[in-house]
Amino acid sequence: MRVVLLRQAAIDILLRIPSSNSSPYLFWNRSDHGYYKDASNLFWEYGQETGFGSRLHDIRHKFAIERLQQGWSIYRVSRYIGHVSVKTTERYYFRYLTQEEQDAASYDGDNGFR
Repeated sequence: MRVVLLRQAAIDILLRIPSSNSSPYLFWNRSDHGYYKDASNLFWEYGQETGFGSRLHDIRHKFAIERLQQGWSIYRVSRYIGHVSVKTTERYYFRYLTQEEQDAASYDGDNGFR
């Protein structure tokens, strides 16, 4: 798993991400602007200027993997990151989990959602 350390300039970029009217989460997918491309483009420009070496999408992946390892359900993580299908979330992230973590994530659709 990749660990991403953020400098203050990267944190400042994250803080400039506009809120979505349709989602309370940082990594929302759908909005009036289409997707989270505005913030992603800011991150890309920062990386080009500084040699940062990570994409905003890498942080999204880190968020999903850590929540699943903490026992969140696959359904909850899928909603948070905006996947249309829970199968997509499973395909991308289950390979980073132990069998026990996979079982816990799959067990209950509302596990940890409240």
